[in-house]
Amino acid sequence: MIAGIVINGKEVHSFEVVKYEVLNGNINISMIKALDKDGKYIKFVKLEKVLPYLSQFKVEFKPICNE
Repeated sequence: MIAGIVINGKEVHSFEVVKYEVLNGNINISMIKALDKDGKYIKFVKLEKVLPYLSQFKVEFKPICNE
């Protein structure tokens, strides 16, 4: 993990993909949030802005609920 990404005065430690779908073997992400060192929400972020950093941070996917 790299240091230095700060959002709303909090350092980002991980990302969580909260809204996505899997179509034809591709993952289409529509909502991702930044989390602090305690796993607490900082802010929803645009994938285009954080894409260069995703390989340097822990990224978790929220389980898909098929209700």
